[in-house]
Amino acid sequence: MTFTKTLFAGLAASALLSGIASAADDKPFDGIYGGIEAGVDWTKLAADTKKDRSVYYGGVIGYRTQNDDGMVVGLEGTFGNSGYKNAAGANTDYEWSTSLVLGQTFGNDGGNLLYGKAGYVQTRFDATDATSGGTYKDGGWRFGAGYERALTEGLSFRVGGDYTTYGQGVKQWQGKAGLIASF
Repeated sequence: MTFTKTLFAGLAASALLSGIASAADDKPFDGIYGGIEAGVDWTKLAADTKKDRSVYYGGVIGYRTQNDDGMVVGLEGTFGNSGYKNAAGANTDYEWSTSLVLGQTFGNDGGNLLYGKAGYVQTRFDATDATSGGTYKDGGWRFGAGYERALTEGLSFRVGGDYTTYGQGVKQWQGKAGLIASF
């Protein structure tokens, strides 16, 4: 399936799921949620001379609790593909992450959320075309921040950025946007 078809299928599924979502108006960032995200990825392996720029796409699922004072605490997981491919032929097959999320709502309606996150990422690289050959996994620490806006009851839009350090000169930056449905 092409990237465009995957993106449109994910958008349609998010819109459908938001129609059956049952999030409370006074706490739009409370409960189970899931959605899709896409953006730009800059990955650099230690042997690369420059960062690779590619398209990231994936899904997100999580659970968060919104306190009466607007503080939001949660756990979030992602699964996606950064599209990384270097000149030697190494590329990513997929990546997954799990992160703790901490945020604060603001605004008259409480429909805005600023959040930060910290977690663990594991990426599977395929180097069969490269001189090293084979596949391998590499894990690292991810730190990120973002903004989320509740659009309707059960549907929100988010933008954010993540930095991942795998150690030994391997690092990654991602800028993402996504649609989130709350249940």
